[in-house]
This record gives sequence, structure tokens and C-alpha cells, in this order.
Amino acid sequence: MKKLDLSGNSYKVIDCGLTRYRENYELQKELFTDRLKGSGEDTLLITRHEPVVTMGKSGRKKDLLASKEILAERGIDYVEVDRGGGITYHGPGQLVLYPIFDLRQYGKDLSDFVRRLGLVAKNVVENFGLKADYREGDEIGLWVRGEGTKKLGSLGLRVKKWYTMHGLALNVSLDQENARTIRPCGIAGAELVSITDFVEDVELDEVKRLLLVKFSSEFSRG
Repeated sequence: MKKLDLSGNSYKVIDCGLTRYRENYELQKELFTDRLKGSGEDTLLITRHEPVVTMGKSGRKKDLLASKEILAERGIDYVEVDRGGGITYHGPGQLVLYPIFDLRQYGKDLSDFVRRLGLVAKNVVENFGLKADYREGDEIGLWVRGEGTKKLGSLGLRVKKWYTMHGLALNVSLDQENARTIRPCGIAGAELVSITDFVEDVELDEVKRLLLVKFSSEFSRG
């Protein structure tokens, strides 16, 4: 885990590398608790996770398409979490941003904050020539334009006293067999897809760099 020096940002960035979800979740909660107590600073975690299925507060068990026993056999963890949204799959071929931010610095508008997160992902994807649409409501996330059931990115946050945790996951090169263990947004026929399913020669490090640059452009107040 390392802190990145991105000059001009109004927040700290910590690159956590490849993590187990539960361990990174504990780090999020520690930072979140510090903010609730009036200490700490706005912090952006960037990470990739070992295979895991997470279930948000509005998730439905029927959208888990494999038993927990099968998940365990495949080395996929299962965690129920306190974010909004439904079921999500995370894996090493995905980049995840967790902003522990003070929404009072962003208009006290959670919907707008989430929308702007979605636009960060959209701008990154379109940098590679892939058109995508950000959707809200029950289908919240980033979807391939013209391919209504192909989901590229997921969003879900928790907010308390105007502080946020959880965030955005962008699929770069997911393991498709593992990704098929869930039904995204509860939509029949929907599937998780990756940038590399549509664009050749995409390096994860380049997507990571662009993700941090686009996030900084959207959210830095410096």
C-alpha cells in the first residue's frame, strides 16, 4: 500500500494494490470513522480485489447465480456490505475507487456525486474509443452503448453525516466465468463485460492512470 503524490489534488490518494475485499473494507471503515469523528482528510483508495461477490442493501439473493459452496470452490469470497445498490462481482481485472470524502465540499448532493463518479468512468472508457452510457436508478452503472445488457462499471455508496465510503468499480479484463456468478442489476440476460472485450492492447496500468487523472479533473478543488 502506498500513498501517491498527485500534485494539486485536494485529497490524499492511497494505492492499495491487489487486496482481499474484507481487509480493504476494514481500511475503508477506519478512514470513514476518522472522518465521522472530525479527523482525517478526504482520501481516495484505489485497488483491485481478489475474487469476491458483494451484496449491497438492496441486493436480492436470487441474483446470485451460484451457491456459496460453488463460490468457495472457485476461490470467490462472499460479503454482505452496507453500501447502496445490489450485487456486484469484483476481481483482479477490475479497478476500484473508494472515495472517503466530505460531501459538504461537493454541494451536499449524493446523487450528483455518484453521477460524477459515473462520468469519470465513462470518460475513461471513451478514451479508448468505446462508447458507454451512465444509467441511474435500478440499473445504475456504466453500460456499453448500443448493447443494453452489457455492464462495464458498477457504483454504490454509503453516506453518513455527509461523509462517503464505497464507490466505483470499472471492468478492465474480468474473468468471465467468475463474473457470470451474478445477474447484474437483476436484469435477465445482463452480463458483466470488460474494456478488453471490445478494445485490443489495453493495459491495466494505463486505465489506472487515466482513472486517477479523470477523477482528479472532476473532483479536485485545488
